[in-house]
Amino acid sequence: MKNQVLLAIALIVTTSISAQFYVSASGGYAIGSAGILMGTELNSNQTKATNEYGSFGEGLNAQLKGGYFFNETFGVELSFAYLHGSDQVKDSYAMSGSEISEVTDAVAYGRAFGLSASLVYNFNEKVYGRFGAITKLGGRTGAEFTRNNTTPFGPIVTVGKQDFHGRIPLGFIAALGHKFKLNEKVHLFAELEYLGINVTRDNSEFTELTINAPAVPANALGEGHPGIAAATWNLGDAPLNHPVYGTLYAPSKITYEDELSTSNTDPSVALSEVVPYSSFGINFGITYTFNKK
Repeated sequence: MKNQVLLAIALIVTTSISAQFYVSASGGYAIGSAGILMGTELNSNQTKATNEYGSFGEGLNAQLKGGYFFNETFGVELSFAYLHGSDQVKDSYAMSGSEISEVTDAVAYGRAFGLSASLVYNFNEKVYGRFGAITKLGGRTGAEFTRNNTTPFGPIVTVGKQDFHGRIPLGFIAALGHKFKLNEKVHLFAELEYLGINVTRDNSEFTELTINAPAVPANALGEGHPGIAAATWNLGDAPLNHPVYGTLYAPSKITYEDELSTSNTDPSVALSEVVPYSSFGINFGITYTFNKK
């Protein structure tokens, strides 16, 4: 019994001696993984279409971390990160017979704040690995677009900016890194990181939106008709009921639901979709270790 007590005390003392807190800061760049079809890009003369795939996790990122090692091998880490996503092509088009009736030129990008909690394992003094869970604390997916709907009298042009917000997700994070010792307290490091996370859309909101409809000449509407002047609808205006083009209107906010009646005609409600923020990245940073206990 005496020997067991002494062994327990020795283990506690050993762990206490090697326990240490640390903080670190890093930055890096990630490329998308598990990309989905973002849209279809047309060439300049609109004779060829190409599918465009991507992930909103692509782009620059920065991280602030704090961690605690229980001994020389095992530790835990908490990280706060920011993603400044790269533009993703979302050009798309719709066909009507043998003519293009709608062309949309758009780009979208992600902005996100994330929080992760990981277990850290030192394989040796230089190589380490970590894995854990990550969630998105805030941010948005932004889109900027111009849409041209063809009519016999010219295009109806819609120009807008839209912000998409998602539900709180849960994903997986893992990394393998190499440390470069500068002194007993300061290390530089480089690591390869994988992030697997998808975000389900919750709502979106237009921040800018304008619809311009072309004029209808008098001779197109029959003898004696004076014609119809060009019309413009701006975000916040009441629906514009155009005698030829129909109702020109878009809701300022759209809510996304997992279930929706097939008879739904409310444009402010739509079915939700999942968008990827998954990525492979490389990070470079610096770590400062406080005095061992």
